[in-house]
Amino acid sequence: MSSKNKLMALGLAFTTATVFAGCSSNTPAPNGSASSNAPAASSSGSADTSKEVKLKMVLLGSKPADFDQVYGEVNKIMKQKINATLDVSFIDWGDYNQKYPLMFAANEDFDLVLSAPWLFYAQQANKNGFLELTEDMLKKYAPKTWEQEPKIAWEQAKVNGKIYMVPQNNFEYSYHLVALRGDLREKLGLPEVKTHDDYLNYLKAVAEKEKSFTPSLGASEFNAIELVQANEWNFVVPQYPIAYKVTDAASKVFNYAETPEFESFVAKMNAAAKTGAWSRDALVSKMDKIQAFKDGKLASVEWNLGTLTRAKSEIQAAHPDWKIELVDLSADKKRLANPFINNGMSVHATSKNAERALMAIDLLRYDKEIHDLTNYGIAGKHYEAVGDKQFKPLKDSANFPPAGVSPWGWNSLNERLDATVADEINKFTEGWKNTVTVNHPLETFTFDDAKVKNEVAAINNVMNTYGRPLFYGIVDPADAKGGVQVFRDKLKQAGIDKVLTEMQAQADAAAKK
Repeated sequence: MSSKNKLMALGLAFTTATVFAGCSSNTPAPNGSASSNAPAASSSGSADTSKEVKLKMVLLGSKPADFDQVYGEVNKIMKQKINATLDVSFIDWGDYNQKYPLMFAANEDFDLVLSAPWLFYAQQANKNGFLELTEDMLKKYAPKTWEQEPKIAWEQAKVNGKIYMVPQNNFEYSYHLVALRGDLREKLGLPEVKTHDDYLNYLKAVAEKEKSFTPSLGASEFNAIELVQANEWNFVVPQYPIAYKVTDAASKVFNYAETPEFESFVAKMNAAAKTGAWSRDALVSKMDKIQAFKDGKLASVEWNLGTLTRAKSEIQAAHPDWKIELVDLSADKKRLANPFINNGMSVHATSKNAERALMAIDLLRYDKEIHDLTNYGIAGKHYEAVGDKQFKPLKDSANFPPAGVSPWGWNSLNERLDATVADEINKFTEGWKNTVTVNHPLETFTFDDAKVKNEVAAINNVMNTYGRPLFYGIVDPADAKGGVQVFRDKLKQAGIDKVLTEMQAQADAAAKK
């Protein structure tokens, strides 16, 4: 194991296992009535907070009903401590692939933004979209964060030797599972779902016999489950068709579109689509799949453990007659835990309030009252604390879902577990940690696309135009105009080989560190 991975292992050893949501992925909870005991970032007297500022922050998802009420309380504390308030806007899940890069390209006016590898972190850093965060700045304006962050997290956040993100500092998995209606499965006379074929049979039966349900929203997560997880692969950049095998210490990256595993995957997706396993308009749908599952419109949904267990908790409270089952379809496959940079917060390069933005991050993470408000809402209204490490959602939690309002950028060891699903969360995470989690030299590798920007742009176009229809089974794999071979040819024309060569060179260098 390289020295970098030894540090990673040490970092994981002292963190508490929690599981995150959202593409990321989490689960903990609150203590909103607790008094704030974290020191204000300006306590050293070195920061000038005499002028009140409004910090514009961009998060992902949809704005919940009680957001203004909760953040009204947050802003009361923020104003008192650092003379700043947060003005939050959201990018819908269905739009983030397009709108997130565009707001940087258009140099929109904002100060703070959620950042992650799955949110183009390295690409935006290389395009000067984020402000470089120096050690002096972090020590001065976010002292608690600097003190508490594992050193490996700062190393992971470096792009060309510079830090552009304040990473989370808790342990999580983004591994995808499926949630399904066990009561519906039993009604259809089907056995427990254990494998991917079992799951497809469930979707097919729902499509044939339960017309009031949409079986699934589509193949977006089948890509993760059946193609990537089942083959023990991991993406270098989620938007590229490039992966490496997590059990291959040689760190060889490859174009997965050229593999027989990809051929089998798209054939299975095409067969499943023909059975009605997902909506005909799944490719263009902007439906909130978790909400649709909670509303009883979807018979199943795929996502990470944190998101699915939160949904299960809410459903159990609202519909105790439903039987929600969570299934790991690749239970025996080796996997990686998330790097600390899987979620974090960055400062926009053109922010006029960078110092105050860092002070706000410090408070979001380590001021107990602010942290719990942004994660779980108002104590006594949205949640109730259960001891020091768990919480119980209350009736109004639907109006401010626990850990569901995009607080992942400031995940810390203060997170709590939902008491109603804590045992199930621990069962999965402890099992993964003890039996299938591995390290890999590339698990913290960040690709610099500066030398292949044109090729990367062309590949992204090919992925959208020819890749996604194959992932959703809309196109026959043998189709002469849009099948597998056409997809491969278009990737070649876009410059996939040049990108692979550049990525392999960087990966080899990273693996030696």
